Amino acid sequence: MIVKEREKPLMILKLHALLDRISPPHPEIPKITEELKKREAGYRGETSLDYPLSFLDEKNYLIFHDLRLKDNTSFFQVDTLLLTKSHFIVLEVKNISGTLYF
Repeated sequence: MIVKEREKPLMILKLHALLDRISPPHPEIPKITEELKKREAGYRGETSLDYPLSFLDEKNYLIFHDLRLKDNTSFFQVDTLLLTKSHFIVLEVKNISGTLYF
Protein backbone atom coordinates (compact mmCIF):
# COMPACT_ATOMS: atom_id res chain seq x y z
CA MET A 1 0.00 0.00 0.00
CA ILE A 2 1.30 3.45 -0.84
CA VAL A 3 1.39 5.38 2.42
CA LYS A 4 3.05 8.54 1.06
CA GLU A 5 2.42 9.44 -2.58
CA ARG A 6 5.07 10.90 -4.85
CA GLU A 7 4.58 14.57 -5.72
CA LYS A 8 6.19 16.58 -8.47
CA PRO A 9 9.17 18.38 -6.90
CA LEU A 10 8.59 22.01 -6.01
CA MET A 11 11.84 23.03 -7.75
CA ILE A 12 10.56 21.70 -11.10
CA LEU A 13 7.36 23.73 -10.67
CA LYS A 14 9.40 26.82 -9.78
CA LEU A 15 11.72 26.46 -12.78
CA HIS A 16 8.74 26.09 -15.14
CA ALA A 17 7.17 29.21 -13.63
CA LEU A 18 10.44 31.11 -13.96
CA LEU A 19 10.82 30.18 -17.63
CA ASP A 20 7.22 31.26 -18.28
CA ARG A 21 7.89 34.68 -16.75
CA ILE A 22 11.39 35.50 -17.95
CA SER A 23 11.84 37.44 -21.19
CA PRO A 24 13.27 35.45 -24.16
CA PRO A 25 16.58 37.25 -24.59
CA HIS A 26 17.55 36.78 -20.93
CA PRO A 27 21.11 35.36 -20.66
CA GLU A 28 20.20 32.90 -17.85
CA ILE A 29 17.62 30.97 -19.92
CA PRO A 30 20.07 28.25 -21.07
CA LYS A 31 21.26 27.69 -17.50
CA ILE A 32 17.68 27.50 -16.16
CA THR A 33 16.65 25.17 -18.98
CA GLU A 34 19.59 22.84 -18.31
CA GLU A 35 18.78 22.70 -14.59
CA LEU A 36 15.14 21.95 -15.40
CA LYS A 37 16.15 19.10 -17.75
CA LYS A 38 18.35 17.52 -15.05
CA ARG A 39 15.66 17.72 -12.41
CA GLU A 40 12.95 16.37 -14.75
CA ALA A 41 15.22 13.46 -15.71
CA GLY A 42 15.68 12.64 -12.03
CA TYR A 43 11.94 12.81 -11.43
CA ARG A 44 11.28 10.54 -14.43
CA GLY A 45 13.78 8.07 -12.98
CA GLU A 46 11.94 8.04 -9.68
CA THR A 47 8.53 7.61 -11.32
CA SER A 48 9.90 4.73 -13.42
CA LEU A 49 9.72 2.64 -10.23
CA ASP A 50 5.99 3.16 -9.87
CA TYR A 51 5.00 0.50 -12.42
CA PRO A 52 7.11 -2.38 -11.00
CA LEU A 53 6.11 -1.43 -7.45
CA SER A 54 2.45 -1.65 -8.45
CA PHE A 55 2.81 -5.45 -8.62
CA LEU A 56 3.66 -5.76 -4.93
CA ASP A 57 0.98 -7.19 -2.66
CA GLU A 58 -0.52 -4.25 -0.79
CA LYS A 59 -1.02 -6.38 2.32
CA ASN A 60 2.69 -7.12 2.65
CA TYR A 61 4.36 -3.84 1.66
CA LEU A 62 4.19 -0.23 2.73
CA ILE A 63 5.59 2.28 0.24
CA PHE A 64 6.76 5.77 1.18
CA HIS A 65 7.86 8.14 -1.61
CA ASP A 66 10.02 11.24 -1.13
CA LEU A 67 10.73 11.00 2.57
CA ARG A 68 12.60 13.77 4.32
CA LEU A 69 14.04 12.42 7.56
CA LYS A 70 16.18 13.90 10.30
CA ASP A 71 19.17 12.33 11.99
CA ASN A 72 20.88 13.93 14.98
CA THR A 73 22.25 16.96 13.13
CA SER A 74 20.69 17.31 9.70
CA PHE A 75 18.03 16.17 7.25
CA PHE A 76 18.30 13.65 4.43
CA GLN A 77 15.99 12.55 1.63
CA VAL A 78 14.99 9.03 0.53
CA ASP A 79 13.46 8.52 -2.93
CA THR A 80 11.41 5.47 -1.92
CA LEU A 81 11.25 3.43 1.26
CA LEU A 82 9.72 -0.04 1.11
CA LEU A 83 8.70 -1.62 4.42
CA THR A 84 7.92 -5.28 4.97
CA LYS A 85 7.48 -7.25 8.17
CA SER A 86 11.16 -8.15 8.09
CA HIS A 87 12.97 -5.51 5.99
CA PHE A 88 13.42 -1.80 5.37
CA ILE A 89 14.45 -1.33 1.73
CA VAL A 90 15.79 2.07 0.66
CA LEU A 91 15.50 2.71 -3.08
CA GLU A 92 17.59 5.55 -4.48
CA VAL A 93 17.11 6.13 -8.20
CA LYS A 94 19.48 7.81 -10.63
CA ASN A 95 18.52 8.52 -14.22
CA ILE A 96 21.91 9.04 -15.85
CA SER A 97 22.67 8.77 -19.55
CA GLY A 98 25.97 7.63 -20.98
CA THR A 99 28.52 5.17 -19.70
CA LEU A 100 29.18 4.75 -16.01
CA TYR A 101 32.50 3.46 -14.70
CA PHE A 102 32.84 2.03 -11.19
